[in-house]
Amino acid sequence: MKKFTLFVLIALFFAYNAHAQAEIKLKIRNVTADSIKIQGFSTKSRKMETVYAAPLAPELIYKSKTPLEPGLFWVLADSNLVDAFLISSDKNQKFTSSIDTGKIVYTGSPENTNYHTYVIDMQNFDFRMEQLNIEFQQAQASMPQYMLRVFADSLTARARRIMAEKEAYQRKVMAQNPGTMLASIIEASIEAPQPPQEYYNDRSRMQKFYMEHYFDNFPWHDPRILNTPIGENKIKEFCNLIYQFDRPDLDTCIIAALDAAKVNETTFYNFFDRVEKILGSNTSPYQMENSYIKMLKYMLQYPKLEVARKTRYEHELSIIDKNHEGDILPNFRIVMSTGDTTTFYQIRSEYMLLYLQHPTCPTCREVRGRMANFPALNSAIAKGNLKVLTVYFENDTNIWNNFIHSSEANPSYLHGWNFDQTIEENHLFDTRTIPYMFLIDKDKKVIRKDILVNEIEDYIKKLGLD
Repeated sequence: MKKFTLFVLIALFFAYNAHAQAEIKLKIRNVTADSIKIQGFSTKSRKMETVYAAPLAPELIYKSKTPLEPGLFWVLADSNLVDAFLISSDKNQKFTSSIDTGKIVYTGSPENTNYHTYVIDMQNFDFRMEQLNIEFQQAQASMPQYMLRVFADSLTARARRIMAEKEAYQRKVMAQNPGTMLASIIEASIEAPQPPQEYYNDRSRMQKFYMEHYFDNFPWHDPRILNTPIGENKIKEFCNLIYQFDRPDLDTCIIAALDAAKVNETTFYNFFDRVEKILGSNTSPYQMENSYIKMLKYMLQYPKLEVARKTRYEHELSIIDKNHEGDILPNFRIVMSTGDTTTFYQIRSEYMLLYLQHPTCPTCREVRGRMANFPALNSAIAKGNLKVLTVYFENDTNIWNNFIHSSEANPSYLHGWNFDQTIEENHLFDTRTIPYMFLIDKDKKVIRKDILVNEIEDYIKKLGLD
């Protein structure tokens, strides 16, 4: 019985090592460098990080009992990319890459042999498209306008044939490599469909079509794609476009993407987390609060939502889902720099810039300094068309007194202190990031929530206050 138990343990030990161990050999010829690195994508830092480094040698071996996380990896000679390989499974991570002046041969990894062939073929397709571009540039310099249009139509037809040939080839390679990282990377790289011809003269329709079809070929079923720069950059570019276009109707594209991502729960949560970090974080320069609110409401309706996420999303929503454009801001008590106690509602003005701040906050100081030099703002204040009310909302009498008796307290502004801390205690505003400004009308109705400093002059001119 003891012999049998020992045999089982030995068998399990060797089975574990056979499956878990990573062993990647690099045979390097005719490469000039001081060091060789293997870099993989980190899901924590969201960038490529070094997993192995060694001085250059004819043969190097990366060996570990811990398997590499499936994804895309780079081999760098100093800082120059000399190879890229794929890991599709956490088992049997053993192969050899022979690198010799641009020629790469893999032993023990059919997937990477196919990947290398695919990369070369994609470069050939790109070269053919670039040749068409060169032909067009040459024609522009030599052809009369009436001939150029016919020639351009011919080039367009040729470009479409190359694109169709390219996609057919991509889908063929995908079918030949089912279940692999290669198949998913190819799927993520297939271009979205072209919009109808009549959309090209309508910017709004073009934007919406592009965003609606942005993820048409994205492999939501495979969470490994998010372990690559390809998946990361795809999401970043999507968020960047949502921010640039700044259209509420495009929020439906975010919800559609979340719907598609639900095919795999790991992908679903991972995708939400990455979009939240860009469009939802109050420290992100690309924050889109209205989009984020819709994302949170969508997630809270997800039947299988994790309890910890549900609690966090409910709290987040309670902080930001208020004080929207068209809403009346809440009232609060303040003591003014004159010593008089009043309320926010008792301060009358045709228009007002409410400036929630901490007097010693570096960003608050910087913004106040910039505002002091805004001609339209100063003119609107001088004409009595607008008031600026700065409000300190924390509990430090010394900070308040030092501020109102310093040159930093602009004499053209009104300065108040929410001395009873109701702004913070009752969560009247989202004050996690300051300064936080509202442009409001005489009824304390929000015209612009969280107005940016570089928007102030434009809004004042649009309202004719200067």
